[in-house]
Amino acid sequence: MDYHNDSPFPDTATCIRSCWKTVFLLSLLFGLILGQVCLASSSAAQERSLADIIYLTEEYYPYNYTENGTVTGLAVDLLKQTWDQIGIPHQPITSLPWARAYQRLRLEPFTMLFCMARTVERENEFLWAGPIRVVRFVLIAKKERGIAMNNLCDLAGLKVGTLRDDITDTLMQGYRDVARVEPVADMQQNIDKLMDDRLDLVAYEERSWHKMAERNGFSQEDFDTVFILRETPVYYAFHRATPPGIVRTFQSALDRVKAGPAYQELLNTYLD
Repeated sequence: MDYHNDSPFPDTATCIRSCWKTVFLLSLLFGLILGQVCLASSSAAQERSLADIIYLTEEYYPYNYTENGTVTGLAVDLLKQTWDQIGIPHQPITSLPWARAYQRLRLEPFTMLFCMARTVERENEFLWAGPIRVVRFVLIAKKERGIAMNNLCDLAGLKVGTLRDDITDTLMQGYRDVARVEPVADMQQNIDKLMDDRLDLVAYEERSWHKMAERNGFSQEDFDTVFILRETPVYYAFHRATPPGIVRTFQSALDRVKAGPAYQELLNTYLD
């Protein structure tokens, strides 16, 4: 005898199929909502992070320096134009002695320091955005001293001023048994010591040295570059725990600025 289900209610199999369909649709909807929330949260977190980074620099004329209480310079203006590209307000910039700023960058998350030479020794310590430009680190002497060098072995018996924890200080580490290396916290001290003949040489970035010397009333003709230590690009360096997406966003904006005419205008303004 055939059995016909005349009940107004669906059978068990139909109920199960309907329930699974409902569960699937709800799961899909939940996943879409969750994805949008996560995406929005990630974007908001990135924007907050870009705006909340602590920006550190040093007195490194003409790239970054304090004038009338305001931090300015080539790298500072380039940073501000990068902020404009990203769409965040201009942030406070703190100028510190290099050794202190360098230590803070190593220890404090969400910090950035500029300008920093990107070297093999430092490569894995930080995350990098740049370059700002390529610079040349040299040994400089007073022209009247007539000091000549063919190699770093000629440093024997000479007193060399460096900036503590600067790349030039690092480069001179291997020659402390040959020369008398005297690191200081402020490059102004080295200008004074060299001109007073308390130093024979100063290790520093060539263009920055001459610009700082000019501000002290000296001419480029008063000095000789007696040895080239290294040519290397300088960068904006981020604490290594900074989310990589933050650095990529910064790098992309920096690239757009450098691709336009404003970058060359900065070079002309500060380096000519």
